[in-house]
Amino acid sequence: MPEDYRIRKILKYIEVDPSKSIAELARMVSLSSSRLGHLFSVQVGIDLDNFLRNARLDKAAELLMQTELSIKEISAKVGYSHASSFDRVFRNRFETEPADYRRQHRE
Repeated sequence: MPEDYRIRKILKYIEVDPSKSIAELARMVSLSSSRLGHLFSVQVGIDLDNFLRNARLDKAAELLMQTELSIKEISAKVGYSHASSFDRVFRNRFETEPADYRRQHRE
């Protein structure tokens, strides 16, 4: 499987389900995690960890605006095993708590 095809495939996987870990994504395209990370950085121009974190947070923001799922459910759905980690990362990106973000974007 050509490397550029593998990266396109990974981008589609992340778009559909950003909760996958890098190890899971690597297995899906038969690469090691480190090789996938290197190829991704070269072809996309951003570190895979950062891309995946941003995709998860974008999906979380969408779920906060469009669903009634609890913040704990949303954090799990986008790949965070601890809601406290999710809260911290969400605040760093959006400069507000997830619950406040939901209120602000629903009014």
